[in-house]
Amino acid sequence: MKPENATYDGGRGNQNYLRSHRSQGIYRQFRRELLQYLQLCKNTYSQKVFTFPIETVYGFAATDQGLGLVTEKIISPNGFPLTLNELSEKNIFHDKHAKALEIFFDKCCEMHIVFGEVNIAGIMYTEQRQGVPEFVLVDGIGEKLVIPFRSMSKTINTFNIRKVERILKNKISFYIK
Repeated sequence: MKPENATYDGGRGNQNYLRSHRSQGIYRQFRRELLQYLQLCKNTYSQKVFTFPIETVYGFAATDQGLGLVTEKIISPNGFPLTLNELSEKNIFHDKHAKALEIFFDKCCEMHIVFGEVNIAGIMYTEQRQGVPEFVLVDGIGEKLVIPFRSMSKTINTFNIRKVERILKNKISFYIK
């Protein structure tokens, strides 16, 4: 969490007092990601699957900037981070990326991954993680709604994922010639 987004006592800045001082304060997003990861582990318990289309959470670390969430590092074949946004803006989005993106959204629907606020800068591309081209969600993970409709209903969640998919594909098609 960026210190400039926090109040002196760990609340979220730029919000009214009651809202900014809710449980977990600036670490609320950590809770969403951790709960989503644990739910996926529970849902795939019998298969012993621990790798999903979201980043793997490893724990927490105290830093001079506050508490940090430790997650896996997602890197592209050249060893650097590469987002869906960069792939499209640099016009290097090819057929293998399109196929990997289709698989990503299908897996998110199948595994009931709940999106918070997903955008093209929060989806990373890698081939190192499982040895195949894939996209991994690293930001915007977990239920944000007070009444968790998407968490409770796979049908509602799938509808939301497909809506986000259409929006993101429209954004990247703007860059791809």
